[in-house]
Amino acid sequence: MSNIVLVSHGEFCVGLLKSLEMIAGDTFGISAVPLIPGESPESYREKLTQVLSEMDKEKGYIILSDISGGTPFQSAAYLAKDFQIGLISGMNMPMLLTLALGNSDEMTLDELVEKATKESSLGVQGKVIKRGERKQRAKLSINKN
Repeated sequence: MSNIVLVSHGEFCVGLLKSLEMIAGDTFGISAVPLIPGESPESYREKLTQVLSEMDKEKGYIILSDISGGTPFQSAAYLAKDFQIGLISGMNMPMLLTLALGNSDEMTLDELVEKATKESSLGVQGKVIKRGERKQRAKLSINKN
């Protein structure tokens, strides 16, 4: 599997990684690099460089970012001059699960980016549930009541 790094403004990427561990039981060697409030772009870029340097450079890197255009995204894009990076913005749990649990050991960075950004990996759905509407739903606990 390519190296996966989560970047975000604040602790969002750390929380997403903790949620992955809660759901899947492992973090799969994925790293999170949060931009701390007040941290300079230069300092953040150095921190991200350090994390990338500790990983296997031959595999390349998939970097998932919270939003495009922000410091975490721009820092990752800047580092593409030194590292082979597939950069994706709009990260979410279904996207992360697709990459972490998918059999992606033999996939190229291009294929991984395509896989992570497919509509089925984005997990965005919407439904209005009207008041009083009754529909059979799964129970949330094992309690028989």
